[in-house]
Amino acid sequence: MLMERRSAVRYPIVLNARYQGVRKKSNDGGAGRTVDISSGGLLIASAHSILVGVRLEVTIEWPALLDGAIELVLVAAGQVVRARELSFALELSRYEFRTTKRKVKTGVAGAGQTAAMAAGASETSDVPTATARFRVPELST
Repeated sequence: MLMERRSAVRYPIVLNARYQGVRKKSNDGGAGRTVDISSGGLLIASAHSILVGVRLEVTIEWPALLDGAIELVLVAAGQVVRARELSFALELSRYEFRTTKRKVKTGVAGAGQTAAMAAGASETSDVPTATARFRVPELST
């Protein structure tokens, strides 16, 4: 019988992910999809080969909206601890949620507006970007 050695629960969540090497001249970059996520790591399926030991920053499109209207991304950094042909596991050193700039409808169709506005187009404004930071605690083995 195999005993689970991971201290954090893994959640099978499939989301779009983009990653790039932390070093400026790194060619380690690409796109993939998460296989599972925990507070301590990510498993990402990707067609690109990533070597164990490489430090990456990963941006994940988060499915929930902040306040029901603002799009979020999860930005995480860490080191590749396991790599296979079509996937790699990243042990996280930090992660944070960020809002994305998104156009929010502020106009209401009414008298005096153009036909395009009345047909569904509206005025827009930028939503400011905010950051929430979290630190991953060190795990002792």
